[in-house]
Amino acid sequence: MPPDPALLLRRHLGYDAFRPGQEDLVRAVLAGRDALGILPTGGGKSVCYQVPSLALGGLTLVVTPLVSLMEDQVDRARGAGLRAAHLSAAQTAAERRATLAQATSGALDILFVAPERLELMSFREALVAADVRLLAVDEAHCISEWGHDFRPAYRRIGVLRGTLACPTLALTATATPAVRDDVLGSLALTRPLVVVRSFDRPNLSWWVLRGRSLAERVAGVYALLRRLPGCAIVYAPTRRAVERVRDGLAGRGLATEAYHAGLPGPERSRVQAVFMNGACRVVVATNAFGMGIDKPDVRAVMHVQLPGTLEAYYQEAGRAGRDGGPARCIAFHTRADKRLSRLFVDRTHPPVRELRALHRRLLRHADAGGVVHLDAPELGWAEALVGEWLEDTGTGALAALERVDAVRGVTSSTSPAIGVRRRWNVATALRLRRGALAKVDAVQGYARGRGCRRRALLSYFGEDAPPRCGSCDRCGAEQG
Repeated sequence: MPPDPALLLRRHLGYDAFRPGQEDLVRAVLAGRDALGILPTGGGKSVCYQVPSLALGGLTLVVTPLVSLMEDQVDRARGAGLRAAHLSAAQTAAERRATLAQATSGALDILFVAPERLELMSFREALVAADVRLLAVDEAHCISEWGHDFRPAYRRIGVLRGTLACPTLALTATATPAVRDDVLGSLALTRPLVVVRSFDRPNLSWWVLRGRSLAERVAGVYALLRRLPGCAIVYAPTRRAVERVRDGLAGRGLATEAYHAGLPGPERSRVQAVFMNGACRVVVATNAFGMGIDKPDVRAVMHVQLPGTLEAYYQEAGRAGRDGGPARCIAFHTRADKRLSRLFVDRTHPPVRELRALHRRLLRHADAGGVVHLDAPELGWAEALVGEWLEDTGTGALAALERVDAVRGVTSSTSPAIGVRRRWNVATALRLRRGALAKVDAVQGYARGRGCRRRALLSYFGEDAPPRCGSCDRCGAEQG
């Protein structure tokens, strides 16, 4: 009989009791049942696989999206007395071999990996020798939100799941009813326990302000930061915008750091460290400054432009007020922002007529085996498309065709090449584009709607709410 989970919680994690939803999920997987937990930001998702790992023995395999998040999760697991490690491409081959040896020999309790790791045959063969007793998928909304776009490995986690004789636990903080269904179907969970806690964060106030130009928005951010207490995260949509916002705030005398994926790793680590330890009050960042940023006393999260989806916005804004104290979530918006979001959809999920035209053109250049050599002189027109596809950004028409099984990468010793299939899934291409456009429209509805902001957000995630919250700009709350 496994140890009592409440006792393990107190002894190893130092908590007197489970938070709502945690114990149900823990007891489900201890009983060998699949489960999906939708717990609010700061709701303690890691407890839901740490306690079972302590109780079950063997290896708990956790699929998680980012290396920075893995490193943070490893530290937390070790703090609970678990033997934890992660695997990533940033490690040396010798480091990865040593970690994998630990996992297969029983010297690890928890191993964190990215979904792409599951696709490596060497890793899957090693898992056969490991005593895997729980598969946990953290940030499970990525299965639906990223799996259709630039990280298709998320859609194939369910294949590995079928080879493991253990329960699967999926966890996330934000998922609409449609995303929940997508996660359940993709992972092929069997009779799962589904726990959905309220998305409401009563300590957060929600505001949308007008800002026509970036300069106007920077001025607005500065004016707010002068009045608001505590530390803040300011999100900008691109690396260039991050630099401009940081420079604009610094030029007004406000000590500000910048964070984006284009910075060297040591610089990103430095910025994160000075923000987390309180040495820096404001960080301007892209969404690369995201998962794993668990600073409890963030008093404001501002967006100089609303993200392309409400899921992304709620995830990012939800980094405010994790200590339960009052905090503000403020976004700038104008009608022109929709045009930029539509452009991104057009790049990621091009109109079907464009995909048809490209597919026909590729078929005309394919050899008898259906292979097109992308560096052929006559394919000069495809240079930009090929570049995006080879960079694996998930955007561009070739990437869109790959998602619907119209093309596939082909190993070639002489040149980059793709195989072209005559038949492809047009219906899937249409569905993905419509879904992406619907998300853009939902952001516009939130920004321009006349009703309560809190009610609009909760309704989007399938939760009822009173018509007025009293703490958003639509409900007449004071901003300062």
